[in-house]
Amino acid sequence: MTEEPDPPAVFATLDDEYARDILVATKTERLSAKELSEKCDMSRPTVSRRVGRLVEQGLLEEYTHVDPGGRHYREYEARLERVEVSLRAAGFGVQIDVRPDPADRMASLFEEMRGD
Repeated sequence: MTEEPDPPAVFATLDDEYARDILVATKTERLSAKELSEKCDMSRPTVSRRVGRLVEQGLLEEYTHVDPGGRHYREYEARLERVEVSLRAAGFGVQIDVRPDPADRMASLFEEMRGD
């Protein structure tokens, strides 16, 4: 993920109906690519391309799991909370809010516990 979401890239991604469908589907539950394909009625390659872009931009979180048979699979969960665009005298202001990265949340929790 990039440190800060890039507004033009996020706008281009949100202009894609498939990417929007994936974000909506993963807002309340983690889903695998197969589940996304079925739920959003899109091909697996389409899911894969959109998921890659969403993860890269930090709008979707990827979790890797190992089943009892040793097979790895991934699930995805939306991180995007809000996109706000405001018109200012100097141009447009853009704020993109995402849920904190799980690793960052854990680090913050430990820092709070230590009193840092």
